[in-house]
Amino acid sequence: MLEKGVIPRTEPLLRVGIILPEDKVESLTIQLQPEQEYIILADDETFSQKGKIVATLADGALKVNGVRAQKLLVKTLSENGFVTASPVIAGRGFHWFKYISVKLPESIEVTVRDGAMMLVNELKLETYLTCVATSEMGAACPPALIEAQTVVARAWMLANVEQKHIHLGFDVCNDDCCQRYQGFNYVTEQSRHGALATKGMVITYAGAICDARYSKCCGGMMETFENLWENRPLPYMQAIPDMPEGNPYGDLDLTVEKNAREWILTSPEDAFCGPEMIPSADLKKYLGHVDEAGEYYRWNVSISHDELAQNIREKVAPDLKKILDIEITKRAASGRSLEMDIRYLDENDEEKVLLVEKDYEARRLLHPMFLYSSAVVIEKKMSADGKNWEFHYRGAGWGHGAGLCQIGALGMSLKGYSTEAILKHYYPGVTYEKIYD
Repeated sequence: MLEKGVIPRTEPLLRVGIILPEDKVESLTIQLQPEQEYIILADDETFSQKGKIVATLADGALKVNGVRAQKLLVKTLSENGFVTASPVIAGRGFHWFKYISVKLPESIEVTVRDGAMMLVNELKLETYLTCVATSEMGAACPPALIEAQTVVARAWMLANVEQKHIHLGFDVCNDDCCQRYQGFNYVTEQSRHGALATKGMVITYAGAICDARYSKCCGGMMETFENLWENRPLPYMQAIPDMPEGNPYGDLDLTVEKNAREWILTSPEDAFCGPEMIPSADLKKYLGHVDEAGEYYRWNVSISHDELAQNIREKVAPDLKKILDIEITKRAASGRSLEMDIRYLDENDEEKVLLVEKDYEARRLLHPMFLYSSAVVIEKKMSADGKNWEFHYRGAGWGHGAGLCQIGALGMSLKGYSTEAILKHYYPGVTYEKIYD
């Protein structure tokens, strides 16, 4: 596993969680390729198998092809070899949730953790990055975008700051919680080139690898690190317009409610992630295969009072009876929510106020499938039939908005910006350098 704060001088191995205990998978099929060679171990004993292996969970114990085992290990011996594992979750906890099959290279390990099945893929970092680039964004993207995405993914991985899953014995998971990884499913010559052309390249600041976070679409204004996560500013993650130099929005203060509303309710031109750069109809060919077609820069979503109330009840306020009002009282630099008040009546008809802090929690509570962004204008309206209240969200961007804006970086690459120019636009003040060959 990676070591926090250590800059590797040779290519490291990585452990990626593919099936997590929380996924509650009880049956896993591992398809072997007929033309490939494998080492297969069940509890350190080698066995031969053709076709497929079925791992099941029964009464908290693992069975491999019906035989009880503590651990299953499958290693590929063929060049570019893989196994196909299914079902695997994509979009864990998000609105694009689905089950997919994943082609996993190098080595996999199936175990039981806390009575639940767990699948880990161990592989070289550069192999992983070849897969990430076109899992996050599609293969049709220009080389500069693929290379920038690869460098950012490498830097984020090696900075290894969050370590969300270290207690489970792996470095990162396979999904948007960490970085989207779908094995060899969508690997192309472009993604292989992106990893090879940037091998060992990262962005650094003051001698440390950058915690290079990124999101799908910033909405035209980047967000700061401290407004989203720890109250610790990162100099290379600033609130600046996602636009060419000389744009008129450099001094725009979106912490002011009037400014934020106008920004969200209009569609400022010239944003790299805006429809003037990339028409919405063209986006689908550039997006990752899990992403939905739709509006990313500006969008509209509605939810009934009862559905929203149920979501908030289940997650934080079991005594909620009726929502009276929702108001964003403090905005972050991109117009996203820093503080939001949800006024409601409890079961005794007493009025209460629920304080919701920061972007993630706002998005989690405002929609059961996780709202695209918390840069929203919220309106409470009566439904068309006059029987129920509804909440209407008009929003800007998809995701947290800090660091690389993937659709904005796509816009830059389509306009001819270089890999380094893209990186230094989204992470101002960084150094682009090689740490291993």
